[in-house]
Amino acid sequence: IRARRRVALTVRTQRGLFELPPVHAAALVLPAAELRRVLDRALELDPGALGDASSQGLLPVHAALTRGAEGADAEALLLVVDATAAHHPAAFGHADGDRRLPLHLALQFQTRQARVVSRVVELTAEHHPAAFAH
Repeated sequence: IRARRRVALTVRTQRGLFELPPVHAAALVLPAAELRRVLDRALELDPGALGDASSQGLLPVHAALTRGAEGADAEALLLVVDATAAHHPAAFGHADGDRRLPLHLALQFQTRQARVVSRVVELTAEHHPAAFAH
């Protein structure tokens, strides 16, 4: 997990305004077609982009999984989840500033997205099985 000072975008959600790095902002708000292009370009420029933590300790996968409250696009969520598994699988064991793993966010915000929850559970079991030991 890396923390770097970078450009931040202000994103307005139902929960307020947030300053987020560009990949995090894209994961939070873009529809799948646009998000795919942004992720491809971001990973081309910086293969570690999905491991960059925001000032709140969020990784892009955390940002994406909070989209449930914003009317989540399952395809967009799965793009971020699967790209994270491919490029930064340690993210499934990374807690955000509120000590929540991606698994916790999927269960909290994605109650209507069974495919997303199932995929996050599967990837957490594969990459961070200790999450199920509690």
